Amino acid sequence: MSGLFGILNNSSKALNVQQSALQTTSHNVANANTEGYSRQKVNMVAENPYTVSGIGQLGTGVRISSVVRIVDPYVNNQLRNENSSLEMHKQKSDVLGQLEVVFNEPSETGLNKSISQVFSSWTHLASNPELAAAKTMVVQNSENFTDNLHHMSNQIEKLYDGTVKSIEKDVLDFNAKVGQLSSLNKQIFNVAVKGESPNDLLDQQDKILGELAGITGVEASYDKFNRISITVGGEQVLNGNSIKTLGTSSDSVGGLVVNQEGGEKTAIAIKTGSIKGSQEALVEIDNKKQDLNDLAFNFATAVNTIHSDNKEGIPFFDLDSTKDGNYASSITVNSVILNDVTKINAGKNIKEGEVVGGDGTRAQAIASLQNTLLGDPKTDIKYNKDTMSITNVVGGSTVSGAYNNTVTEMGIVKQQADNMAESQEGLVSLLKARRESISGVSINEEVADTMKYQTAFQANSRIISVVSEMLDTLINRTGV
Repeated sequence: MSGLFGILNNSSKALNVQQSALQTTSHNVANANTEGYSRQKVNMVAENPYTVSGIGQLGTGVRISSVVRIVDPYVNNQLRNENSSLEMHKQKSDVLGQLEVVFNEPSETGLNKSISQVFSSWTHLASNPELAAAKTMVVQNSENFTDNLHHMSNQIEKLYDGTVKSIEKDVLDFNAKVGQLSSLNKQIFNVAVKGESPNDLLDQQDKILGELAGITGVEASYDKFNRISITVGGEQVLNGNSIKTLGTSSDSVGGLVVNQEGGEKTAIAIKTGSIKGSQEALVEIDNKKQDLNDLAFNFATAVNTIHSDNKEGIPFFDLDSTKDGNYASSITVNSVILNDVTKINAGKNIKEGEVVGGDGTRAQAIASLQNTLLGDPKTDIKYNKDTMSITNVVGGSTVSGAYNNTVTEMGIVKQQADNMAESQEGLVSLLKARRESISGVSINEEVADTMKYQTAFQANSRIISVVSEMLDTLINRTGV
C-alpha cells in the first residue's frame, strides 16, 4: 500500500507497537521489587517492504517480533548450584551451633567442671577417709556429674531427632515444589505450543527451581517447549508431567530414596542442599553422642574397677546395659551407696568390719585417675591390685582430656562449616549481583525507555494528524 493510506497504515501499526512497548515497560516497573522477576524487552523489526516499479522498495512500518526475558542461563545455573552449596553449609553450621550449646564449654556449669569436682571430692576423701561429710560430697558431686551426662545425652537425642524431622520436612517441601513445576509445565506448554513466550511462567519456573536446589542439589533439563525435567542423585523425579516422589530411607537415618512405580524405592546420594547439610550434621551428632557414651563407660568402669578392687566389692556406678550402649543417659551412682555413704570404699581393705581407720589410699587411687591415660576398658584395662592403679594406655587420654578432645573436635568442625558458609555467602552474593545486573529492573533505564516510546508514540500520532489533514484537503478541498 502506497501513498497517504500507506503512511496512515505505517503510523497506526507504529502506535500499537509503541503502546505495547510502553505496556512492557510498565510491567517491568511494576515488578521492580518482585523476587525472581526477569526484565522483559520488546524486540521490534521492520515490516516486509513492497516494491514500487521504477522506484524500488518502500517500507511498511514496524512490528513486534517477540517479547523476551533478559536472562543469562549460565549465570542462573551457576547461582542455583552455589546457593545449593551455601544452604548445605548454613544448615550444617546451624545444627552444629546447637550442638555446641549442649556441651556449653568452657563454662562453670559444664561437664568439664563436674569432672573436676568429682576428682576433687575423691582427693578430699583421701585426706579425710572417716569423715561422713567427705563421702557425702563424693556422692553429691558424682550425682551432679551423672545428671549433667543425662541432660546432655537427652539434649543430643532431641537435636538428633529434630534434625531428622528437618530432613523429613525438606522432603515434603521438595515434593510439593516438584508438583508445582509439573503444573507449570502444563501451563508453559499450552502457551509455547502457540508460538508464544510464557515469560512470567518461566520466571516462576526459575524461582521454584532455585528453591528446589536449596533443598537438595538437582540437575535440570528442558525440552523445546521449555518444559523442565528434574534429576536428583541420578534418578529422574520429573519428566514432563510424570512425577516421582522423594522419601526417607528406612535403612539409613536421614537417607533419601526415590519412590518408583510399583512401590520400589531407589536409594540416592546427594552432594549439596540443606538436606545434605543435615545429613552431615547427623554424622557429627552421632559421633559426639558416641564420645559421650564412651566417656561415661570408660570413667565409670575405671572408678568401679578400683572401688570394687576388680569386682570383689560393690561398684560405685551402675551402668544400665539394657539401653543399647547409651551409657551417658543411664549411668547412675550405685543405689546402695546412695542409701548409705559409709559403703564407699576409701581404704585399701574393702572387707566390711576390717576397715583400717585413717586409710584413704583407695580414694586417692580413684582421685589419681584424673591423670591416668585410659583406653577402652572393654579391651585395654589393666588393673594392679597391689598399687590399686590402672596402667596408663599408650595413645590413651585422661577423662578430662578425652572430653576436651571431643569439644575441640566439635569446635573445629563448626568453624569449618562457618568458614565455608561465609565464603559461599560471598560467592552467592557476587552471582546475585551479576544476575541482577543482567535480569534486574533498573528504574532509570525504564524511565528512559518510557520517554523514548512516548516520544515515538507522539511522533506517529502527529504523522496521523498530518495525513488526516492531507486527506481532508484532498477529498474536501480539491476538484470542481
